[in-house]
Amino acid sequence: MRRSRLVVLSVAALALVGACSSGGEDDAPDQRVVEVAGLTPGPSTGWSADGVTVDAASLECAGPAADPTRGVTDTEIKVGGLVNLTSPNGSTMAGAEIGAQVRFDRANDEGGVHGRTINYAGTFDDGNDPARNGQQARAMVEQEKVFAAVPLNASQSAYKDVFCAQKVPFFGWGTNPGYCENTIGFGFTGCLFPRDGVSSTTYGLMVQSMFDGNGEGKTVALVGMDNDAAREGLLGISRQITTVDIDVVYEKNPVPVTGLTDTTAIVNDLMTADKGAPADAVLMILDFPSTTKLTEALTAAGYQGKTHNAVAYDPRLAGFQALQGVYTTVQWQPGIDTDVPAIAQMTADFQKYAPEQTLSLLAMAGYWTADMFLDALDKTGPDLTVDNLLNTLNGGDYTYSVADAVPETRWPLNHASSSPCASLVQLVDQNFRIVQDLSCGAWVKLN
Repeated sequence: MRRSRLVVLSVAALALVGACSSGGEDDAPDQRVVEVAGLTPGPSTGWSADGVTVDAASLECAGPAADPTRGVTDTEIKVGGLVNLTSPNGSTMAGAEIGAQVRFDRANDEGGVHGRTINYAGTFDDGNDPARNGQQARAMVEQEKVFAAVPLNASQSAYKDVFCAQKVPFFGWGTNPGYCENTIGFGFTGCLFPRDGVSSTTYGLMVQSMFDGNGEGKTVALVGMDNDAAREGLLGISRQITTVDIDVVYEKNPVPVTGLTDTTAIVNDLMTADKGAPADAVLMILDFPSTTKLTEALTAAGYQGKTHNAVAYDPRLAGFQALQGVYTTVQWQPGIDTDVPAIAQMTADFQKYAPEQTLSLLAMAGYWTADMFLDALDKTGPDLTVDNLLNTLNGGDYTYSVADAVPETRWPLNHASSSPCASLVQLVDQNFRIVQDLSCGAWVKLN
């Protein structure tokens, strides 16, 4: 059981690094700070894009499919999943495929979509290997002839060239760059690697919520992994926090990708980051083992501020002593809120079709991924082809959201960035509590 916890949550950290990234590595220094006065969390639909637009014709992979009826018959639609179910370091995205199958099972029991049921051809494991990622994508197209890849949850993005050439739509949690700036990739919360010049207020609003809605005068320290993606992610988070006029006093990536062994130097830096004193909050964008080790070390050093990480929300972690009191941002409403009708329905679906599966982040991501795909099929109508589906999605008026559960995405707009939306949870006395319900900020054009 402990191994499965580490597996699920270390991947969630990677996903949220992507979710918070903003722009490329060559961004000019004057793009780092854009302050937006008077912002408060808003509803999960209708958020402002600050004038950003996306022309689908300008994106990669545009054009008609060579085999537009691939995988479609009068009675079924064939799909398959591409997920790193295994990897050399133990970090996987397992669970997403189960969540998707749960949603498909309910849809099939209800008669399918326009008379067609979903034929799930199985989950293709890329082993978190770039070469195998592309090979498995090719097998899905050439051997299984799938209509679409649902879910696609992988760290690697070699699949994109294969799917682009064959016009294979793919849906998932957009945790790799393959979801961005093309016409065939659809993350159910958008593209999590925003284009240059676009940021959002999401993390700023969540940090404000950690301080009961008032972050005035507060300081934050950001700690990340030592790789390019994490550096870009930390820069994106820093921008989001400074939009609400909270000072970032420490922004470094000192943790090796192989894991944290000695916390001494980092803890010393954090305990003196704010003019010789600790910052009011420490945000960690780290894998699970490094997160817990650094959290424990800060506690031992007497740190009294707030800690936030990207990995703590999972029902199986409620009793984990090292994470008591920590905050976690989730891109949708947590599964514990069964007062929301859609979440109550999701919970019932898992109990019926996969009772052994915990409602982890990845299981929920797979479920909502499949839900978006089914919604797009329904709106496309009975005349289903690859081209008709993509025309529906990229035509300029397609939106996807689930009331009080999943934030709105708008297409083709969200090929450029993710929705500026999230919820905030805290682990207290071995129970997760929702500090901030799902809400949205806004996109912000950088100066």
